[in-house]
Amino acid sequence: MEGQESKSVKVNCSFCGKEMECPENMLAKSKKHMCFDCFHNEKNPPDEELKDVHIDVPVNMLEERISEEMTNDMVDKLFPDLWRSKKGELKHMSKKELAEEMFGAGIYFGTRIVMDVVRRSMEGGKPGEDANETND
Repeated sequence: MEGQESKSVKVNCSFCGKEMECPENMLAKSKKHMCFDCFHNEKNPPDEELKDVHIDVPVNMLEERISEEMTNDMVDKLFPDLWRSKKGELKHMSKKELAEEMFGAGIYFGTRIVMDVVRRSMEGGKPGEDANETND
């Protein structure tokens, strides 16, 4: 029914057999089900096969998993360009200077993302939407 939370149905993890909950509306979309233990312990198939798998991630773990996945994704996508453009400068730094520089850059970019989310929510937009503005 519209406006109500989806009911959950008991299903078994397709990988270990453990009983878990699945929202009814996910049953038609999912070819397989995976409990969080299997997902967390990387017993899961390659990423391209996960698109049709309902993964039961406990609400208290969502923030940690999303943060971890976003961090890994950004490192994979952004680090190669950073390394190419700053390699000469970074090579001449001590390990401590390099660690401070990278730590500071991580905090800076993380803060910018948080500020972007806050700004967009105050404007009524969604995080990640393009804005008609220039960046500093």
